[in-house]
Amino acid sequence: MFLFAKMVEYILDPAGLLWWATAAGVLLLFTRRWRVGRMLAAGTVAAAIVLDLLPFGPLVEMLEDRFPPPAEMPAQVDGIVVLGGSIDPVVSAARGRPTVVAAADRITALVALVHRYPQARAVFTGGAGNPLTPGAKEAPWVRTLLAEMGCDASSVAIEDRARNTHENAVLTKALMRPKPGETWLLVTSAVHMPRAVGAFRAVGWPVVAYPVDYQTDGTFHPAGGGRWLDVLLHEGLGLAWYRLQGWSDALLPAP
Repeated sequence: MFLFAKMVEYILDPAGLLWWATAAGVLLLFTRRWRVGRMLAAGTVAAAIVLDLLPFGPLVEMLEDRFPPPAEMPAQVDGIVVLGGSIDPVVSAARGRPTVVAAADRITALVALVHRYPQARAVFTGGAGNPLTPGAKEAPWVRTLLAEMGCDASSVAIEDRARNTHENAVLTKALMRPKPGETWLLVTSAVHMPRAVGAFRAVGWPVVAYPVDYQTDGTFHPAGGGRWLDVLLHEGLGLAWYRLQGWSDALLPAP
């Protein structure tokens, strides 16, 4: 099921589809089907322009704002869960040191929260999310990065088997054994928070959303929507798939 979901995500990648369609159109220009090639190449260019003009940004912003940060931080926090997605394990292994990616806010938030709530149990969950490199896990590099940032890495538990958000919830709950009534913060990218909260609720683990890694600035942009389409498809299809599988408590979870 994990491999199937990754294959669908790869096939439906908008940029990839446009690239392959353009390449096919160009190749057909040198065959007897050159008219088809011309139409295909022209159609992909037109599609790229249209996609760039469509307002996908506000939809991404809607997902990011679905779970706002706590209006007032809890006085007592029993635990902190940080989802993977901050480190490139392949590059880290090749270079011999942790290499962060766009979602590095998840790690910086972890450090800040550990300092703010030293009594809380903290856990980072993230295994090998790429089926092409099953041995490249993100979590082993976290301790090194935390130590470099002046954080007591030994105080953070590591869950290194989860390959997706559903497994983050299932495996981390089994590892940390949260008790009823405890307050746990869930740290992940804002656009991913609805699916993440739904996944944790589905396994019977209520969490307090602590969104980070915002990508939108709250301003409507009439153009440039194509850059948001990939993000929107990834999370939109993810929400639908999780609900279909029973991995989320709602199609679009709400606070």
